Amino acid sequence: MKLNYLAPAAKGTMIAVGRGIRVGKTLCLGEAAIESDTGTLLAHGTATMMILKGLRLQGEFKWPPKFLD
Repeated sequence: MKLNYLAPAAKGTMIAVGRGIRVGKTLCLGEAAIESDTGTLLAHGTATMMILKGLRLQGEFKWPPKFLD
């Protein structure tokens, strides 16, 4: 994971946008950007993650409706 803090945020609303850059069978690369409500870029980060098929969360877990579309 690599994260760059670009500007301070003392008040107001922060907006985060993330996307998958490349998703393979076992590895994926994603990025996220956080902006202030005025459009100032506050932070940017990338991460490489491993996909583990068959790995399940323990207990009872329900996805929020916004993730089911």
